[in-house]
Amino acid sequence: MTKASTFYKRSYTNGYEAKVEYWTMELAVATKYESTDKMLHAKKKLDYFTQKQIEYLNKKHHNLLAERVGVQVKGI
Repeated sequence: MTKASTFYKRSYTNGYEAKVEYWTMELAVATKYESTDKMLHAKKKLDYFTQKQIEYLNKKHHNLLAERVGVQVKGI
């Protein structure tokens, strides 16, 4: 990564739920209008952000469990 790309890296502190909802809506619209190119694009984005949300939730649950147990977690 370049210095500029790390500087502008987005941080989703509340997860990717908004992105998943947005791309779900885009997929529904593309399906309604039978736009196969837009459907494929929306599906690709939806797959990506769904996986990111799963990773976010797993990390969040892991950090919460570690706090309950009393383990020091980096990045909190």
